[in-house]
Amino acid sequence: MVHRIRSVKAKKNYMIEAVFYSGEIIEYDVKRLFLVFPQFKIFEKEKELFEKVVVDDGGYGISWNDELDLNAETIWEDGIFIEMQKEADANHLLAHRLLMARETANMTQKELAEKTGIYQADISKLERGIGNPSLHTLKRLADGLGMELKVDFIVKKRK
Repeated sequence: MVHRIRSVKAKKNYMIEAVFYSGEIIEYDVKRLFLVFPQFKIFEKEKELFEKVVVDDGGYGISWNDELDLNAETIWEDGIFIEMQKEADANHLLAHRLLMARETANMTQKELAEKTGIYQADISKLERGIGNPSLHTLKRLADGLGMELKVDFIVKKRK
């Protein structure tokens, strides 16, 4: 399973908080890297650099600059689960589910595009949570993946 990060923020004591597309919030202690990778010690001198952490394109990792980065799998595996995100964003939930379905079907974006007639760039947008597909498009994707499309409405708890 591939884990992708939707957002990241720097916290106190060289901790980062990563929100994954699947809704999990994971905290990661960057201090542990200071001894293993000396280039990370720069944060002790340049605290403002630490605060400039961003998510890389596609959500497969985070970075501060060209020399300092971490991949999403490391954060997922070595971080500490904090909680599930309270309200899952529908586009990002769809992005995560589509990516997982495509990987389960063992297909590339290009292969899925060829099977469905949907541009690879549009599939990429959907997997990054920035697309707005019609039900017809979702049905074509499900068919191309050899899967069934399921749409569900769930009653929210009243306050």
